[in-house]
Amino acid sequence: MNKVENLKKVSLKMEAGTTAEDMDLTSSALEYEFIFGIGPGGMCPFEYQLVNKNKDDIVTLHLRKEEAHHFFGHLHLPLPNLLDKNNSVFLKIAILKIEQPDSKEVVKALAE
Repeated sequence: MNKVENLKKVSLKMEAGTTAEDMDLTSSALEYEFIFGIGPGGMCPFEYQLVNKNKDDIVTLHLRKEEAHHFFGHLHLPLPNLLDKNNSVFLKIAILKIEQPDSKEVVKALAE
């Protein structure tokens, strides 16, 4: 089975909420795609939460405002100012796809 691992293109669907059960901070699921494991400082803590997961797996996280920058590291997830208004949020992250990227996608991601 295809797992989340270095240099795979991972597509995610994310929701955010004030509790683990109530995803009330996002009106619809947000999608994000990235090349896994290519950060300049190695994997960020967020990536460690996804490593070896499979398509359709769901990861639930509780994130505090003061941890967010370090937790996501080099990744720029589309979480619109959620931590500006809340001291913490719960994230529900579903793995939509895990693919082998082409070499152009890897080079572009490394350059960013």
